Amino acid sequence: MVCMAREWALRGVSEDELRPTPKPEGPKTPRGKLENYWYHYKWHTVAVAAIVVILSVIIGQIVTRDDPDYNLTLVTKSYVTDTAKLKLESELAGFGRDIDGDGKVEVRIDAIILSDDAQMGYANKQKLIAQLAAGDTMFYIFDKPSYEENIERLETGDYRFFAPIGAAVDGIVETEENYWNWKGSQLQKYEEFKDLPEEIYFGVRSVSGTSDNKKSKKLHEESLELLEAFLTKKPLTSATTADK
Repeated sequence: MVCMAREWALRGVSEDELRPTPKPEGPKTPRGKLENYWYHYKWHTVAVAAIVVILSVIIGQIVTRDDPDYNLTLVTKSYVTDTAKLKLESELAGFGRDIDGDGKVEVRIDAIILSDDAQMGYANKQKLIAQLAAGDTMFYIFDKPSYEENIERLETGDYRFFAPIGAAVDGIVETEENYWNWKGSQLQKYEEFKDLPEEIYFGVRSVSGTSDNKKSKKLHEESLELLEAFLTKKPLTSATTADK
């Protein structure tokens, strides 16, 4: 019965049509093989190549990165232009030491903008908190509102966020806050700083709490040395072997 049904279903179908389709032969020449590979794996290859390029760039930047001699953090409520930041870096670098011995003095400023924009302001506030907790930056520059809102509340009892500055120049508030206020200074008068606040405080963080470790102490000493040299207008000598 099954055989009859099969014969009925295959009526008019030739033997050739019943044979399975032969498996196509693969390309035999190098060019053919390459074209076949590209046809089937084009986008896979492009994706892998893109990842390799990105990783190469990242690794290259890490390997060749030239770390600065001094890292500073500038905290303001309003936007700071790149021109102003570069000018400030240049002014401070003129009084520093070549700590890493690469033949040049470099100062890098990380600007944290605590704007009134809810999303941006919150993100930068968290960045500042994380940086304060890490203790890997000791030289801070605050505009007046940012200092009052974020630092004054930390100063309880005898604790002061900034360490005393060993320089006798106008603008230093030593008795309570231990910072230098640039208001009325020659630095404030540069054209590049015309949009910055009238009162900006420069100071070096005290070594205590989370910042009380060997690395932080070294950064503290180097930062305080730079600030004092800048305020007294006495450039530091190049780093010696013992300083590195």
